[in-house]
Amino acid sequence: MFAKIRDFFKGVVNEMKRVSWTSRKELIASTTAVLILSLIMTLFIWGVDSVFKALLSLILKAFV
Repeated sequence: MFAKIRDFFKGVVNEMKRVSWTSRKELIASTTAVLILSLIMTLFIWGVDSVFKALLSLILKAFV
């Protein structure tokens, strides 16, 4: 049983050696892009929500 576990972890180590890791520069660029896109999407959704809220408020005031 322990031999299987040892073999499993040896396989994991071998696979991790083959992984193509990104450079620090690429990592920072990707992270920055994700953060900026997240901010843009947050602002867009907030804007759409505000417009719908205002429209719904106008519609409800018209019927009350």
